[in-house]
Amino acid sequence: MKVFVTSNLQLGRPAAIKTYKRDFKSVDEMNDALINKWNSIITNKDVVYHLGNFAWDPKTAQDALLRLNGTIYFSLGEHDKAIETLSEKNLFRPGVSIVKCLEELPELNSVISYWPLGTWPKKTKNYSIIGYPGKKFKSNPKSKIINVSTDLWNNEPQDLERIIEIFRDI
Repeated sequence: MKVFVTSNLQLGRPAAIKTYKRDFKSVDEMNDALINKWNSIITNKDVVYHLGNFAWDPKTAQDALLRLNGTIYFSLGEHDKAIETLSEKNLFRPGVSIVKCLEELPELNSVISYWPLGTWPKKTKNYSIIGYPGKKFKSNPKSKIINVSTDLWNNEPQDLERIIEIFRDI
């Protein structure tokens, strides 16, 4: 089992193609490509933390969850009403749940959150894994900040242990 992180898939959202300069002709093409890329990396034995902005509407979210591999934990972002709706109606498949806004992963000396943690007291000791897609919140090895927004990582979920090792080496 590996632990992966990603964020900001924005499945079903037409504006995501233009806003994030994604090379897709349609929302359906984008959804299929992102789901296929995910499944080419993630097995059903893996865990994925999705850090905000998963899908634009409940139907798209539910359809995607039925297709995606792995155990999936959601840390909610500002555009996750679809995930909240599915959770409230108990429509998650087994292996899908919502975690706290801020989740510590002590075994990887990390904390995950959709929101940047500029004032978090442990920020100099642990890696801050964030999903916020804003351009000013880029990864910064010196500050131990890793932004896992999908558009920054070739639309691929990232092996958390591997990216922490890359940042340690810098």
